[in-house]
Amino acid sequence: MTVAEPTAQESASHMRISRGRIATNFVTMAGTSVLGLVVTILISVYVRRVLGPGAIGQVSWAMAVVLYMTAVVTPGLATVGQRELALAPERGQSLLALVLTLQTLLAFLAYGLLAIVALLEPRGATVSLLLLIQGVTVFSVAWNTTWVLQAQERMVAPSLAALAFNALQLPALMLLIDEPGDLVLYAVLMVPFAFATVAFNVWYLAHRKVVRLAGLRPTLRGARSLLREAWPLALAQVAILLIANTGTVVLGFTDGDDAVGQFYSAFRLMMVAGLVTAALWNAYFPAFARSRAHPGHAVALSREYLGLLAWMGLPLAALGWALGRHVVELLYGPAFAPAGRYFEWLCLTIGLTFVNYGVAATLVPWGRGDLQLRITAAAALLNIVVNLVAAPLVGPWGAVAASIASEFLVVMLGIALRYRLRIFWHPVLPMIAAPLLCSVAVAAVLVALPRSLDRLWFVQLAAAGLVLAACMVACEWRTLRRLREVLQR
Repeated sequence: MTVAEPTAQESASHMRISRGRIATNFVTMAGTSVLGLVVTILISVYVRRVLGPGAIGQVSWAMAVVLYMTAVVTPGLATVGQRELALAPERGQSLLALVLTLQTLLAFLAYGLLAIVALLEPRGATVSLLLLIQGVTVFSVAWNTTWVLQAQERMVAPSLAALAFNALQLPALMLLIDEPGDLVLYAVLMVPFAFATVAFNVWYLAHRKVVRLAGLRPTLRGARSLLREAWPLALAQVAILLIANTGTVVLGFTDGDDAVGQFYSAFRLMMVAGLVTAALWNAYFPAFARSRAHPGHAVALSREYLGLLAWMGLPLAALGWALGRHVVELLYGPAFAPAGRYFEWLCLTIGLTFVNYGVAATLVPWGRGDLQLRITAAAALLNIVVNLVAAPLVGPWGAVAASIASEFLVVMLGIALRYRLRIFWHPVLPMIAAPLLCSVAVAAVLVALPRSLDRLWFVQLAAAGLVLAACMVACEWRTLRRLREVLQR
C-alpha cells in the first residue's frame, strides 16, 4: 500500500495554517518578550545600581558555573522531546514522564557536583554560598515543561504568565534589596520566581488536558533511545554554554570581581536581544520539524526565517555598536562606564547570532543535530583558546574578542556545511545583503558625527531607527504584506 503524495492545494493549505499559527505564537511571544525585556532591564538597572560592580561580579560568576550544570540537567532531552511531540502529539503523556524522570535524576547529580565545587571554595566563602543557593534552580530547569507547550503550539497563556512572574520580581527587590550587603538575600529571592513559571506551566498542561498529571509516573522506558538521539544536542549545548560563560569564569580568576561585573553586565545586556530570536525560534520550530519531508517547504521556510532574522538582528547590532555606551551609562550609571565600551563591541555578536539562528540552528529540527554539534564544538574550542590567551593579557577585551570570533565561526561553518551537503540549501547573501548594507551605512553616519552631538544620542538613535525601518519597508514590502494578511486571518 502506498501513501498518496499531498496535492499542491493540500500542501498550500497546510503551509497557510502553519504560518497562521506561527504568526499568532510569534506575535504573542514577541509582545510578551518586549514587555519582559522592559521588566528585565528595570531589574538589571536597579540591582546594578544598588549592588555595584564587585557584588554583581560575584553573583555573575556563580551563575555562570550554575549554567554549565544545566547541560547536565537537560542534555538535549527537551529538544528531542519537542521535535518528537510535534510529529506525534499523541505521545505527550509518555514523553513528558520519561523526560521529567531523566532530568530529575540528572538534576540531583548536577547539584551534587555544585556542592563539591562550593566546598572547595575556589573563589571564597561568599561565592560558594551563592553557588549553593543559585544551584537549586537546576531543579526548575529539570521540571520545565515549556517544550511540551511549544510542540503543541500552546504558547499564549504561558507567555503571559511568565511575563507576570517576571514583573513581580521588581517590587520584591525594591522592598528588600538596598545595599551591597544584601547580595545573598538577592540570590535567595530569585529562587522562588524560577519555580513559579514551572508550576504554572504544569497546571496549564493539566488544565488544557494536554497531559494527565494523575497518570504521570516515573519511568525509564525508552530512555536509551531518547538519550541516543539527545547526546549530540547535549554536547552542542555544552559548547554553547562554554561560548557564553567561559569569558566570565576566566576573568574571575585573572581579573577579579569588578572586571567580571563590568564584562558580564555588558554581555547580559547584549543577550537581551536573544528574546527576539527565542520568540521567533519557538514559533518556527514545529514548522521546521514538519518540513523535513517537504524540501520545497523547508527551503521556503528557511529563506523567510533568515530574512526576518537579518532585518531584526543586523540593525540592532549597528545601533548598539554606534551608540551602546550611552545606553549603558543611562541604565547602570557612571560606575559601569567600562561596560559601555565592552557592550558596543559585543553588539556585533547580535548580528552574527541572528544570522547563526537562520543558518545553523535550523539543523536541529531537520534532524541534523550532529552537524550543529561539530559547528558549536569548533566555536567553543576557539572561544576557550582566545579567552585563555587574551584575557590574562587584555582583560575583558579578550573575552569580547572571544565572543565575536566564536559567533563568526558558527556562521561560516553553518553556511559551508549546508552548501556542501545541500541541506535545504539556498544562497544566504541575497537574504542578508540589504539589511547588512543599510545597517553599515547608518552605523557609519552615526560614528562620523562630531562628539559634541553626543548629548543628543537619543535623537540620533530614534532617527537611525526610523531610517532602518524605512529601509526594511522599502526592501521587504511584499513579505510584510504577506505577514499582515496572515495576521488578519
